[in-house]
Amino acid sequence: MGKYTTKYFGEITIDESSDFEFIETSYRNQAIHISLSDCSLYGPELKTCLGILDRYAEIDVMARKAILENFPGDETVAYYFECHFDSLEEEFLMKIFGVQRFDEFDIARTTAGLGYPDLLFGIEDGKINFSVDYMVSKDYSDEILCVKMDRDLNVTGFSHES
Repeated sequence: MGKYTTKYFGEITIDESSDFEFIETSYRNQAIHISLSDCSLYGPELKTCLGILDRYAEIDVMARKAILENFPGDETVAYYFECHFDSLEEEFLMKIFGVQRFDEFDIARTTAGLGYPDLLFGIEDGKINFSVDYMVSKDYSDEILCVKMDRDLNVTGFSHES
């Protein structure tokens, strides 16, 4: 069990031998969740994860930019937003998006209004990867848009989860 000091989240505790670590913290008065799967496999790569955490604000900007640049061209990104218009009542659409129809949707406005993201780390073939996870509204939807990145902060893809 180690205690680590991070730039944005203060001191966090990680059990390096754990199969899964779920860290509840906050950023600018918003609850943030940091998840690390297969911690026992990280070894020295845990330092990479901690370095990524210390770039949280920069990563948030980069991930939002990736969403903007890939909407509507990336099917996953477009569908993430569109699915809300198919499933939510008009009053909730107005609260979240300010419009009731998808053809009136403003991706820049919506992206700017997203809360701060959660982070999910994993390791595959000895390499760290992670996703920057956004929700349009924790009150009205459990759908998550994941911006996947590698250890060098390159966007490697998107996924839509619930």
